[in-house]
Amino acid sequence: MRLVFLSFAFLFSIINFSQQNPSYTILNNNCTARNSSLGGYPIGVIDSDPSLAIFLPSNLSKLNTDKLVINYNNHFADSDFGMINYNLSLKKKGNFSATLIYNNYGKFEYYNSSGIPTGNTFTANDWIFQIGHSKKLHDFLQIGINFKIITSNLEQYSSVALASDISMTYHNKNKRIGGYLLFSNIGTSLTNYNSLSSQNNRLPFNSIFGINTELKHAPVRFHFTYNHLNKWKIISNKQINSSDVNRINEFSNQLLNHFVVATELLFSENFNLRFGYDLLSRNELQPQSRPGTTGISWGLGLKVKSFKINYSNSKYHFSGISNNLTIIKSFKTTKPKD
Repeated sequence: MRLVFLSFAFLFSIINFSQQNPSYTILNNNCTARNSSLGGYPIGVIDSDPSLAIFLPSNLSKLNTDKLVINYNNHFADSDFGMINYNLSLKKKGNFSATLIYNNYGKFEYYNSSGIPTGNTFTANDWIFQIGHSKKLHDFLQIGINFKIITSNLEQYSSVALASDISMTYHNKNKRIGGYLLFSNIGTSLTNYNSLSSQNNRLPFNSIFGINTELKHAPVRFHFTYNHLNKWKIISNKQINSSDVNRINEFSNQLLNHFVVATELLFSENFNLRFGYDLLSRNELQPQSRPGTTGISWGLGLKVKSFKINYSNSKYHFSGISNNLTIIKSFKTTKPKD
């Protein structure tokens, strides 16, 4: 316990540190289908869905024991993102998970100085191997940590980094409330893309706080997330709508950029609907002339025997969408007690 409190004290001491131009963009692709449909961030819910614990390790519980998660995200152009995850529980040791994540950025062509293609191509990809662990502190309170090894290969340049996520989740099913605190991507690079550089590549550190509540007489759960606790101004003034010229409007825009709102319609254990709205994505990516539904996501969850299927559809731009599919297979016939 003393180590936990010292770790969080250290994190609070660096919370105002802003990392400019970070590398390893794979660390920003923290979306399984359920998270993606709820705005792209984790949620503080401890249930039988192990995909919720991949990026929020304190969600990992005995309910996730002996479950396999396979996720695939068909992104834009030739890029895609995927992972495979397995979870187990050890007596008196806590809950553990192992995850392999990849991000393929597609195939690129070489051009000479005159802009003429040479006929040759190259690829770019990132990989993460991750070990997660959680421990229960109280009936409704858990802590967790992820350890990650990241390898990045961009044409002839490569880099290796170490990172970790530290989180705490509170979930009281009887009172229908929950919440979490997450510090993600804490670490450093071991080798740089530029071998001649003495400055390490930076990781995209983020700190996130989320709460949720479920209605007493209706199957509806609401989620509210505040991201980038460590940084106030996420996007520059140039990216804010030109009509917001005074300081009050600028303040409100910067504040709203930190929020994600989402809801789950929990019709039954076998069928759920989900919706999310990420204000930062909308303000960053929407075209001024045609904003459309940029920043809005939706999805559904189905359970068929020992399989659980989650699907999400996220709108990042009016010209394209991102589809995410997660398949969860349970290898345990009896339901564990948490």
